[in-house]
Amino acid sequence: MPSLPGVDGGCALLARSHVPGTPRPALGMRRAISPAPLRTNGWTWLRAGVSATYDHHSAHYAEHWAQIHADLRRTCPVSHVAAYDGFWLLTRYEDVKTAFLDDAAFSSHHAVDEDGNHSGGVTIPSAPLKQTPIEMDPPEYTGFRQLLNPHFSPAASRRYEQKIRDLTTAFLNPIVAKGSGDLVLDLLNPVPGVFTAHLLGLPLADWETYAEPMHRMVYEAPGSPGHDEALAMYLTVIVTLGETAAARRGEPRDDLLTMLVQAEVNGRALTDQEILEISSLILIGGVDTTTSLMANALLWLHQHPDERARLAADPSLIPNACEEFLRYFTPTQALARTATCPVTLSGTDIPEGGRVLLSMAAANRDPAAFDDPESVHLTRSPNRHQAFGLGIHRCLGSTFARLEMRIVLEEVLRRMPAYVVDEASARRYPSIGIVNGWVGMPFTAPSGPVEPTPFAFLI
Repeated sequence: MPSLPGVDGGCALLARSHVPGTPRPALGMRRAISPAPLRTNGWTWLRAGVSATYDHHSAHYAEHWAQIHADLRRTCPVSHVAAYDGFWLLTRYEDVKTAFLDDAAFSSHHAVDEDGNHSGGVTIPSAPLKQTPIEMDPPEYTGFRQLLNPHFSPAASRRYEQKIRDLTTAFLNPIVAKGSGDLVLDLLNPVPGVFTAHLLGLPLADWETYAEPMHRMVYEAPGSPGHDEALAMYLTVIVTLGETAAARRGEPRDDLLTMLVQAEVNGRALTDQEILEISSLILIGGVDTTTSLMANALLWLHQHPDERARLAADPSLIPNACEEFLRYFTPTQALARTATCPVTLSGTDIPEGGRVLLSMAAANRDPAAFDDPESVHLTRSPNRHQAFGLGIHRCLGSTFARLEMRIVLEEVLRRMPAYVVDEASARRYPSIGIVNGWVGMPFTAPSGPVEPTPFAFLI
């Protein structure tokens, strides 16, 4: 199918005009008026020239993102979108990879002007608080990443394996004993939430206070009343982080906040603002993306009981299955960059200063990079997915995410391998433009005994 003619060197995202007697597509775009439609394979494609209405934060995108990306990869892999002051959308694996690996041409920098207005950074629209260090460029970025890397390395994550297993046991016990509950609310939110609070040095019993704003900030669409409410809750968490960091200066402990208040980068101590930016990023990254990935995986396994039985019978397959779930569901759907110079990708010119959205979700379903990409193959190998990004900005917490997911899947499949999800009552995030997750997922299962855990006090 031919590409649409260019607008500013690319394609404007427009609606398909439905032709009676043909299947209706699931593109998340409204009908636009064009003087020159292009008829192809039974469809009327509207020629470029009218602003796009694609919106990765919309409910329609949440329902149809895979089909939207498949259509764009074929017809307009580098597309110009009018929403959020305009940006360029990349949907092909190689284009997304190129942008991730070229930090000179694609900047992660988040700017805040003298009036407090935010621009740039790794989200579209820009976040209300700079996320250090992922919203920095080298050389400034390098020192911060070197400071954090040892605390999130594979070796560091292995030290926490038993703690994560004990946490999983604690939150599984009541729902296993009862034989029902909510996978998200009773298990998948608390385990990463408590563990992230532990890493930072926040009171474990207050994990919901820190986690709930992070969940809501990513699933409530920007500008909505729910998002504004979540931001207010988030600011309360920021105050708590600041107060806890200040307390650690006089009473140091074995936690990340103590490390941050004692650390130096490029020969100087971190500012209070930088400590807040780093700790809030750890909190956001730690409590939501892992939850979302595990929820999608457990739902898929419920829907494919033979594959679930296969993993339960051979847990050695679980790490490879986790990689495939990362590829297929891509919990963080996309990250943004800003072009620092004119760039051409897939024959499309992106101007200097253009905002660019790198869709890992689209890249991970690209048939040019993966065989049968629209299906889950639990033993897929190799699996060079981009779920954690690529290059020097690759996800700092990826080792912890893999560890938490593996342990939770092992324990769920060991203790309640025949769980049944109430799909009619499960609630998907209404907006998945930042994280592809679920609000709730009720289930039932044969009841079983509780097991000992040092974290029983949390229940």
